[in-house]
Amino acid sequence: MNKKLAHTILLVGTLACFAGLWFGYHDLKLTLREIASQPDSISFGNRDGFFIVALGFPIIHLLIVVEQFRPALVNKYKRFMNIGAIFMVISLLAAGFICSSWIESQVQKAGYIYCREASGISALAKSLVYAKNRDICADLATGKKIP
Repeated sequence: MNKKLAHTILLVGTLACFAGLWFGYHDLKLTLREIASQPDSISFGNRDGFFIVALGFPIIHLLIVVEQFRPALVNKYKRFMNIGAIFMVISLLAAGFICSSWIESQVQKAGYIYCREASGISALAKSLVYAKNRDICADLATGKKIP
């Protein structure tokens, strides 16, 4: 694979990550609006690992570009960059957990209870469902439509 093709693939991946960040932000805004409108139930995705992919990939792409055009700079600061990469991974994981916890606390403060029976887990994400009360949760778990 030549370098131009590799950089093109990395650029497409970076743009996809930025699009994912925008969609994540949009989803967060919708969840907060739902909390304010007080429906019977709220469903949203857990974002624990979101930040590491959405922000980590563009940062790694930037480092690859810097290494391509300024290899002496990378060699000079290699130890610092390795420590920075470790710090970045830890920080982005922590940011994902903090964001998810904050959203869940906002939903709980609004008076919703976690509905384990209606929530689900897939290979990539965890869908969380909160309901106003246990009766609504039971209806959601059995598949009844909530008005």
